[in-house]
Amino acid sequence: MPINTRELMDAVATLTDKENMRVTMKGSAKGAAICGAACFAGGLVAGPVGLAVGGTIGAISAGYMSRGKFRPVGEIIRHDMTEREREKLKDHLVAALSEFHPTDMAVLLPLLMGSAAAQRAVLSTVVSFVTNEMRLQIID
Repeated sequence: MPINTRELMDAVATLTDKENMRVTMKGSAKGAAICGAACFAGGLVAGPVGLAVGGTIGAISAGYMSRGKFRPVGEIIRHDMTEREREKLKDHLVAALSEFHPTDMAVLLPLLMGSAAAQRAVLSTVVSFVTNEMRLQIID
């Protein structure tokens, strides 16, 4: 029985949720720039106290602006990936787990949930795929 892509993606998404893996959706650099600019402006206006106040205001502003920009990898796997991306990720995962000889989901699911080595291989593959293929940045 061949490996079902949807079942594998659900298992991988569950594993990434368990590890609390998240990605940033292109906002970290902008938030850092806002925080730094506010800190700089505060320092120019009020000296050392202005640095503290400006940094605080900048950090709060950057945090407010980045709401919803950090998403769990499991959510991206379940909802945002195209079928082509899921198939490609499945191929990468099967290649990464080849030393464990997964032939079908009946073998693969217990292996994923019970073997720390298999989990590390899967998580490493997911991180590589998300950063290299999808151009997203893992933050955890």
